[in-house]
Amino acid sequence: MSDGKKFHVARHDERELFDRDAINRLLDNQYVAHVGFIDQDNQLPFVIPMGFARDNDRILLHGSTGSRMMRQIAQGIDLCVTVTQLNAIVVARSSFNSSMNYESVMIFGVARVLEESEKDLALERITEKLVPGLSKYGRPLVSKEIAATMIVELSLNKISAKSREGDPLDDDEDVALPIWAGILPIETKLGAPITAANAAGIAVPSHIAN
Repeated sequence: MSDGKKFHVARHDERELFDRDAINRLLDNQYVAHVGFIDQDNQLPFVIPMGFARDNDRILLHGSTGSRMMRQIAQGIDLCVTVTQLNAIVVARSSFNSSMNYESVMIFGVARVLEESEKDLALERITEKLVPGLSKYGRPLVSKEIAATMIVELSLNKISAKSREGDPLDDDEDVALPIWAGILPIETKLGAPITAANAAGIAVPSHIAN
């Protein structure tokens, strides 16, 4: 792996994203990272979807201490973690020129297992990413739950980011064709809270309702 801070995009390098604030916004707006690695037992590639949180210049991943993947990550294997936000389907006048509007970032490196003394803060960061306010509202974690959880950090030092936006890029000779072209926006948003059957009668707390 390169020691540089940026892995440059080889194909469609005009789509390379350099703005670190934009990269941070992408990471903060998404909930799932796809963690790619080579299984050291059978040398097969795996890509596992995982929840994650960005904390300053690192991302945090967590899983069971009994997880085969987490144990391998703890051994110091190379990782490629990908986060993508799909914004639109781009409909051109031909299937060849149709595309997608998106933002994506690939994070490369070797993760570090957090010490026990570092877990509380990391678990709070992960919890607050998924459900803001739950750390204070919910039942506190007990020691056996914390002990059963492995948390690793991966630095944002080695990244490669791309984005595409805008209209379809039809060939000049296709523009005159009487064929519709445009964008189909994709929106992801949280819906209204649905109370669990065994929580009937309990008011939706403000950190959920808001």
